[in-house]
Amino acid sequence: MRCILCNMPLVLPHHGICSQCVKNLPKFNKICYQCSLPHSLSTKICYRCRDNRPYWDEMIAVTEYMAPLKRLIQHLKFYRKTELTNALARLMFLAWYQRRLSSGLVKPDIVTCVPLHHFRYWSRGFNQAALLARPIARWLNCDFQPYLLSRKSVAHDQKYLSLKQRIANVETLFSCRDDLTNQSIMLIDDIVTTGNTINAISQQLKHCGANYIQVVCLCRTIL
Repeated sequence: MRCILCNMPLVLPHHGICSQCVKNLPKFNKICYQCSLPHSLSTKICYRCRDNRPYWDEMIAVTEYMAPLKRLIQHLKFYRKTELTNALARLMFLAWYQRRLSSGLVKPDIVTCVPLHHFRYWSRGFNQAALLARPIARWLNCDFQPYLLSRKSVAHDQKYLSLKQRIANVETLFSCRDDLTNQSIMLIDDIVTTGNTINAISQQLKHCGANYIQVVCLCRTIL
């Protein structure tokens, strides 16, 4: 087994990506702990989140949406390279664990994922967020609930919409009917762009009683 990035032999084949390539992934500079966007304040939370606080509580991203992870995500989603799942999930877990070491991030009670509409699921054959979430839940020894959330209807593709249209596009898209009173939730997605989708989901989770929501993603788009 060779590293999927540099093609060098791996000492631990199941890792998928060698330690040198992990070390060389693009790094964020100072970021807000809540939205994972760059900021220059001395506090952990940026002015954007202080003025317009999202429903989720903390976000951990591996890197910006750029090479090499951008290419790997595209291979996973559009070329069905599901063998990449464990390697990518491991990067997310390592990013989460580093945040836990540095700030005492709580271990979640439940791990879930952003759902796909069933039409898109049928066309793709899988939900990439669920594939990433499953091993993370196993490594954390947490309850994995991939169907905690349901998606009500087909939405327009977010990447073709304006910011105002994106917000309206997801406001009533997701639902959750479980009792999550005093539960800590980890919400998994592959890419976070504006954050409107995960904010709509987090709002539903909070309405169901969740007391803490941490979002973990592979890539965060820097707007």
